Amino acid sequence: MPTAKTRTSEPLLQSLFEKVEWAGKLLEVPDWVIEQEIKLYKCHELTVGKLRLEMDDGTSERFSATVVLHCQPYYHDRPYKGGIRLSNTVTPSFLRVLAFEMTFKCAVANIEFGGGKSGIRMERPINQYSPREITRIIEAFSEVFIKEHRVISPRYYVPATDMGTTSGNMDVIHGKYWEEAKNGTIAGGTGTAVTGRTVKNGGSPGREEATALGGLIVLEKLRQLGDMPKLKSKQPTVVVQGLGQVGGNFVKLAEERGYKVVGVSNITGAVYNKDGIDISELPKNSNLSINPNGSLENVTGEHLLSQDIITKPCDILVPAAMENVITMENHRGISAKVILELANHPTNENAHRELTKRAYVVPDIFANAGGVSVSFWEWSLSLGHPRHSMQIQQTLEEVRANLTAQMEDATNQVLWYAKKYDTDLRGAAWLKATQLIAERLQMKHGDRWAPRQK
Repeated sequence: MPTAKTRTSEPLLQSLFEKVEWAGKLLEVPDWVIEQEIKLYKCHELTVGKLRLEMDDGTSERFSATVVLHCQPYYHDRPYKGGIRLSNTVTPSFLRVLAFEMTFKCAVANIEFGGGKSGIRMERPINQYSPREITRIIEAFSEVFIKEHRVISPRYYVPATDMGTTSGNMDVIHGKYWEEAKNGTIAGGTGTAVTGRTVKNGGSPGREEATALGGLIVLEKLRQLGDMPKLKSKQPTVVVQGLGQVGGNFVKLAEERGYKVVGVSNITGAVYNKDGIDISELPKNSNLSINPNGSLENVTGEHLLSQDIITKPCDILVPAAMENVITMENHRGISAKVILELANHPTNENAHRELTKRAYVVPDIFANAGGVSVSFWEWSLSLGHPRHSMQIQQTLEEVRANLTAQMEDATNQVLWYAKKYDTDLRGAAWLKATQLIAERLQMKHGDRWAPRQK
């Protein structure tokens, strides 16, 4: 992609601006529309650095929390959408990137949400905090952004799970919102102020697996259409980097669909076994889901450092944890023919250019849109009932069927742009999203934003 004018000192954000400008020129979108798409990234940002909380041992720690809202190109009853990150690596600059990209990710999947993202920066890695401490952190976040700043609401910003947060955490936020609405401190109204809740608390069945399942649907559709390289084995081998909500569910779903998982990693280390990982040996939570931070020492296979798993032999590599894990320093060691990006920004820009010369990359902006798709349905179905014990829910089978149709349709559309404009899937996804957002912005704001005719 050609270099655009420099708009920010943040390299990753600058690279996104360049993608939008590149797409706008190819699509012949008016310059003023592209300018607005880019400028909106800095319109809505709020950082609160005063969250000081008592820990279980009686000491106190300070936390900062940030909400970034990028762009709402649709009509005014559509909220901003994006998950809450809980990590000691959260920064406002990266949240800006994720919020900006969320607007475009929603457009790739034909979801009418604006893009947002929020994060809570901790002093230590998340696995060093107890569940009670994390609950107190989420409660403090809710107090600030529901009651004080009134950012979280069904019609403004609707968060969900992200790295480090769970459906139980979303239940806490949901409860806080309705507590304040009942007390009259906020306006309340119909609809849910958060998605990704537990099913028993009105959440959508299948939400926890949705990002992983959406990526798997895209992968299988691309294989069916013959767009990706043919894999020699009838049982393709898979390495999954990260065992959180996305990676943990992908491991189970991939095995169910006939793939052989030969490598996994998490924060404690990695295991590789060319004969296949025994999924039953992976660490479990009390509800029998995979524990993302549990020790892998009892899993049979070759034990490695976490970062070394991506270079082990496999057909399909699935980065499903942190950003920037595939770099110019390590990409040459990757032998996988297919990279399915389920994490946000797992591959840096320079490494992506080199990697696409020898591997087929299914990009994050396209591959991991399953989660926000199911969140949209959860939010939509909640609008008719102020209390979610009354909410109409889809069954798991309905969610999976709808997600399959949605992701397969998005796959067909992205491939159309790839062929028409002779570009890779990442470029095609940005073209599709830029065109939809540009059309909606012109419909919504054209009379006010368009330059006057001379």
